[in-house]
Amino acid sequence: MRLNKRFLTLLVGASSFIVTGGALHAETLEQAVQMTLSSHPSIDTAKVGSSVAEEQKREERSGYFPTVGISGQTGRIYGDNSTSRGLTVSRGSAYSNYWEGALTARQPIYNGFQTGNRVESAEAKINSANMTLLDVSERLAFGVAQAYVDLLRARKGLVMLQAQAGKVSDYEKRIKNMVDEGAADEAEHQQARDIRVILDNMISDYQGQARKAEAYYTELTGNLPAEELVVPTPHIELIPENIDEAIAYAKGNHPALKAAKLTSESAEYDAAAEKGALYPELDGEFSYMESDKEETLGGEVTDGRAIVRLNWDFETGGAQLARIEQKKLRQKESVSQMYEMERQMERAIRLAYADRQTAQQQSEGQQRRYDLNKKLFETYNVQFEGARITLLQLMQSDNQLFTTQLEKMNGTFRSVVAEYAILAGMGRLTETLDATVAQAAPAVSSAAPSLTRPAADEQE
Repeated sequence: MRLNKRFLTLLVGASSFIVTGGALHAETLEQAVQMTLSSHPSIDTAKVGSSVAEEQKREERSGYFPTVGISGQTGRIYGDNSTSRGLTVSRGSAYSNYWEGALTARQPIYNGFQTGNRVESAEAKINSANMTLLDVSERLAFGVAQAYVDLLRARKGLVMLQAQAGKVSDYEKRIKNMVDEGAADEAEHQQARDIRVILDNMISDYQGQARKAEAYYTELTGNLPAEELVVPTPHIELIPENIDEAIAYAKGNHPALKAAKLTSESAEYDAAAEKGALYPELDGEFSYMESDKEETLGGEVTDGRAIVRLNWDFETGGAQLARIEQKKLRQKESVSQMYEMERQMERAIRLAYADRQTAQQQSEGQQRRYDLNKKLFETYNVQFEGARITLLQLMQSDNQLFTTQLEKMNGTFRSVVAEYAILAGMGRLTETLDATVAQAAPAVSSAAPSLTRPAADEQE
């Protein structure tokens, strides 16, 4: 069974090597974010939304320009009217070949400022769509940062766990030999096996965490993660010490809030445009028409006009007023959504600060606990050499020291995620990631270990 597991491990490793093209290279968080922003469908969707808004502005702006109509018709006609009857005494009707052509140009002069308001509304929608694109970039960047850091944490945890598993196996074998020789009790061997089982369960848990992180990473970037990842360094100098400062910055600069505000402005212009329908419309019109028929049916006709036309329509059923109220309600709805978004953003920033503070406080305690357990293990080593404690006690002390190492490592990465969450809540995450592309931290080994336990590796 063990042979089959090792064969499966080699097969999985070979497949991974083929998928990655056989190239083992370090991948930074900045590179992962750039891959996501250049290929994720959400970015394409947001870009399409911006293009649609541009075309809508172009459509509304056309209302400033004249419309030109050209019409023509030809054929044969039959007429029996006052003209034909007035020109002949033999019959009251006539046949004739017929053609007619007309050109009409109409220039809007006044329509209650409907066109202007609709153009302003479309302009606000364009700006809102552009801000939405930036917001999508921020959200995707934070998703990548979460998946990247979580994958790095899970991989590093697996390396540590599998190294510790090698040491635990050695302890267990030594205790088993002592039991066989009568130098130790069987109960000690059972306790050693229990530690081994607990460690195996932790390895399975971290393998599952790594797979989940890989799934999120692949969905966002469109690529499998590299064999080696670079430890990211958030720009903590851009994180205000005061939570209120971070919230104020987010309210004034976050693209999602800017998009919501522009959407509200667009709805306000739409309401003003609907109000314009209550006023008369004034158009300037130029037309020219020529027609040719038999003299009996009217002969040649030429008609040229330059006029001003007034239209003032009233919908007695109240449709105009209903549309105005709808636009007003839409505007109120967009304002409420903006305030709701502000509260959600404030909550996210406060939670991120709380997570960061908790992780930092726990880090101090974890460091003290690690120092204590390290001294304890060193003392136990001396006592074991003097035959004052059993091998099982030394094993338990060693495993306790490892547990504090693992907790300390997890706490460090939790703090990093919280810092990225703060930057994302402020709307500055993509900005900071772009700024650190040329300042990548040195690579650390984070290659995903095999599914079976390798030989003992050096612990941190």
